Order: sequence, then structure tokens, then C-alpha cells
Amino acid sequence: MTPDLAHVALSRRDLLKLGGGALAASALAPAIAPPAVSAQAPKRGGTLSLRLWDPPHWDPHLTVSYKTHIAYSFTHSRLVKHKAGPGLQPGLFSVEGDLAESWTQPNENTYVFKLRRGVRWHNKPPVNGRELDAEDVVYTLDRFRTVKGNANAYMLAALDRVEALDKYTVKFTLKESYAWFLDILANPMAVCIVAKECVEKMGGDLKKP
Repeated sequence: MTPDLAHVALSRRDLLKLGGGALAASALAPAIAPPAVSAQAPKRGGTLSLRLWDPPHWDPHLTVSYKTHIAYSFTHSRLVKHKAGPGLQPGLFSVEGDLAESWTQPNENTYVFKLRRGVRWHNKPPVNGRELDAEDVVYTLDRFRTVKGNANAYMLAALDRVEALDKYTVKFTLKESYAWFLDILANPMAVCIVAKECVEKMGGDLKKP
């Protein structure tokens, strides 16, 4: 006897329908949700591990390498910083305080920053957890502008002088009006604040880790 071709064809169609139905059902089936992770209260301390690149050295004022500056962006603060977050419109680069809690601009060539109180360096030698103050800012900016080998020094060529008016107040006087001044101070590839004691301990530079 020959096989019933109509019956064979129908069986194949039924098989395809069944297979298609199974695929559709699997596509419409809800995904299995991952187990809920309970929120943990943040705590100070610990170790931050980053997968980055080996930097040429660790002195942020003696290199333009992003390999150094990206690492510093996780560990060192600036006077101001660019706002970040999912709710911000891209490309605005609005500036907000970092170490500075506020600032004023009495005239086109003058900026006065008020520092946050209670900001402390790490509790390790040579700074031993001391409070950051206006002299740290003055030292950093003067070093940034004058240290030999800083290829980024041109970024603050418009700056005339930096003065500590008191422990928490820093005054910047420009040679001329400079619309990008705050953006330069907020630049993560430029003026991170460093401690004089650390530079002196390293013999004048921070190249060694």
C-alpha cells in the first residue's frame, strides 16, 4: 500500500502549528524576575576597585594623560564640578559646588568662593585627617599655574592671583573677563585640589603612587 499523502501533509501542518504555538507561548510568557535585593545602608570606608589603565605617573599637574586624571576624578575633589545625573538635559554642563558651598562674582574679574566646613583629608600621614582649608586651594592653584611641565597651565592663563581671605574663603582675581573660568575649575582633567604636605613628602611631585 502507498502512504496516504493527504494524511501525511496534514500531520506536517499540524506539527508546524503546534510548534508555532509553542514558540508564541514562550514569547508571551512573563520573564522570571530576579530575586529581590534588599537595600543596604551606605557605610564609610572600604576599598574602591577600578578597572582602568596604568597611568604614566600620579601627578595630575604634570601630565595631560586621561589615564591619570580619570583615576583622580574618583579620589580628589575640585572647587566646583559639572552636574551629573539621569534627570539632566545632555550637553548643558551646568556647574555646582564641590568643595565650595557657594560663590559670588562681585565684578567681571573677581570670584569669591566659600568652602564647605568639615571636609577632611584622609586620616593618613602626612595630612592625618586635617581639615581642608583655603590655603590648600591657594597652594593648588599656584602650583597648577607655575609648576614646570604642566601642559594644562594655559587653561588658567587669565588668572592673575588667588588669595585666602580667611580659613574658608578664597578670592580669585582675573587679568581680564573670562567666560569659561568656572568650567575650567570644574574640569575633571585639570584642577583637582592637592595637599602641600603630600607634594613636599614626595620631593616636589606626586609621580609615585
